[in-house]
Amino acid sequence: MKKIGDILADRNIAMMIDWDLHPFEAVTRYLEWGTNWSRGLNHAKSCNEESAYFKIDAVSAPPKLLLVKQSHHDYEVLYQIDAPQELIDESVKEFACKNKACGISDGLRSWLKAEAYKKPEAI
Repeated sequence: MKKIGDILADRNIAMMIDWDLHPFEAVTRYLEWGTNWSRGLNHAKSCNEESAYFKIDAVSAPPKLLLVKQSHHDYEVLYQIDAPQELIDESVKEFACKNKACGISDGLRSWLKAEAYKKPEAI
C-alpha cells in the first residue's frame, strides 16, 4: 500500500492522473472506440493516449482503493492506495457498488487531493 503523496513524487504518474475520471467513463473513452465522439463527449484522441484514475475494488473484503492506468492497449493496476477505510466504504455505499469498478466519492477525492498536496512536516 502506498501513500498518495509518495506516488505523486513520480511526475510521470502525477501528470497522467485524471482526478474526475470514473471507471465506467474510462471504458467508454478507451475501449469503446467510436461510441462517444459523435455526441461530443470526452474521448481518446489517439491510440497513444492514456490516463491514470482512481477506482475501488468493492469485491475485496474490505474494499480497496486502487490507482490504475488505462489506454487503448493496456490496463494496469499501478498501486493500492493507503486511505481511510471509512471514506472507501462511503464511496461503495454512495455508488451502491458491488463490483471491481466502483467510482470514488467527492469526500474521498477531496481527501486524496489534500493528502497529495500536503506540505511535508518540518523536522
